[in-house]
Amino acid sequence: MRIRTPWPVARSRQRNREFAAVFAGVAPRSLGAMLEVGSGDGYMASLLAPLGCSLVTTEPTRGCASHAVQLPRLRCSVTALPLPDAAFDFIFSSSVLEHVRDRDAAMAELRRCLKPGGVMVHLMPSPTWKLLQLAFYYPHLVLSGLEAIGPSPKPAQPAQTTSTTASTPTTSTELWHDPATKLTVWQEIKRGVFPQVHGEFDGHVRELFGFRARAWVDTFERAGFAVHARLDLPLYSGYGFGLERLRRVGEAMKLSAHNAFIVGLPAAPPACWPWPCQRRA
Repeated sequence: MRIRTPWPVARSRQRNREFAAVFAGVAPRSLGAMLEVGSGDGYMASLLAPLGCSLVTTEPTRGCASHAVQLPRLRCSVTALPLPDAAFDFIFSSSVLEHVRDRDAAMAELRRCLKPGGVMVHLMPSPTWKLLQLAFYYPHLVLSGLEAIGPSPKPAQPAQTTSTTASTPTTSTELWHDPATKLTVWQEIKRGVFPQVHGEFDGHVRELFGFRARAWVDTFERAGFAVHARLDLPLYSGYGFGLERLRRVGEAMKLSAHNAFIVGLPAAPPACWPWPCQRRA
């Protein structure tokens, strides 16, 4: 039986909301040569592609993209990008940089590949997201057990997206996977019983503090970037719980699951400013 929205559908819906919150004011083909690092299943790339003249995507792990499969896709780490210097007007990532252990090397590569006057947008989880991940973990386990009882639910119908890119077969963001990843029985048990640290942080407490907006701003500024603005993105639980009324109340209180950081080089401010937000020091 099905008690809540299937997570692939809920995640697709949330990614559409996040994308709209950041890119609603961006005209098609206005972002020039684009790079996405950590493209995963290609879902965000399928939404991003119409906004630039070209888009190259990268992904370090093995697996097949289920979206935007016609785009150039390099298997590489953000810490070692096989790309020319100053090649891109726009660089994008979504929930990627927290998974990078050597952030100094990643920042150096991003700075090398960004054109003078170029812009980067990085979507990063917030402390609110981390608290929700922990608070809803065991309710998620209980509901997962209940949903496993009874007949299997019918496959959910794909949600509509705002993408105009060809070859986008479905809106599920869960179809991409790495078939080479094999867990031991003990790892499977631990992953099921205990909530896992999301990124490359040593424990949940450090991750909570590491997800603060100030911490990410400091990371960008240490690498020689200027953070031109930060956007609060929509709120969500991360497990497919609806709770729409609570979500609206939380967003009215300025709570967000992710932040969007708009970043550039301080010596070369962005040539254009399509984002409907105030600049922050």
